Amino acid sequence: MAEKPDAASVKDSVREQFGASAHAYVTSASHASGDDLARLLELAAPSGSERVLDVATGGGHTALAFAPHVARVTAIDLTPAMLEEARAHAARRAAPNVTFDLADAEALPYEDASFDIVVARIAPHHFADPQAFVRESARVLSKGGLFLLDDNMAPEDDELDEFMNRFEKWRDPSHVRAHKLSQWRAWMVANGLRIVGEDALQSKRYAFDEWTARMRMPADDRRALERWLLAAPKRCTEFFGLELNAGRVTSVCGTFAIIAARKP
Repeated sequence: MAEKPDAASVKDSVREQFGASAHAYVTSASHASGDDLARLLELAAPSGSERVLDVATGGGHTALAFAPHVARVTAIDLTPAMLEEARAHAARRAAPNVTFDLADAEALPYEDASFDIVVARIAPHHFADPQAFVRESARVLSKGGLFLLDDNMAPEDDELDEFMNRFEKWRDPSHVRAHKLSQWRAWMVANGLRIVGEDALQSKRYAFDEWTARMRMPADDRRALERWLLAAPKRCTEFFGLELNAGRVTSVCGTFAIIAARKP
């Protein structure tokens, strides 16, 4: 069994990585857009009266996608610099019903039943204790409330799981783990949530140069990662869609999924 990561070290790493890269995440096309944002709204089917909590908001893209369709959005993040960028982004977009709090996903500073929707997009793979995050999300949800999770998720196959998590961690040291769909399901059910929707594992293509530059990978590390990918087992490179040009890596895919669960 893998050793549980030290929570304080993980959170320090997240603040360091994302504090330095905050603006890049506001302008990142893969975070600012994507079919998954529309899918989250489709699953939520908001009526206009909902109170939404956007966990680990990053550049604020999910909060801003929900804002026109709900009563209010509270967007939280662990990294002060990221919150500053997201707050400025929301001001430019004129979204008065979005507020921002510095908060930890694993110890939410809100009363029970404070929100009708809790959403986390492209972030929980950075959490030291994902079970605590699920427990806290269930706690702050109102009766009948909806939990939406959209994140990197590893294949159920152990070799592919290990391969994906290795290249993700190599590129971004604050990456803790992309968990399997089966693990997230089990944690949700264990915390009294009922699975009401699930999108199967899907691939998302990363342009290698932009993907590694966003995390400010040193040139030597980027070349080492590229060499490792080029030498990887065929079943891994095929599954993750490794693309080459003149013997250099141009892109690779990660896998993502969405789960919706309701609080009875």
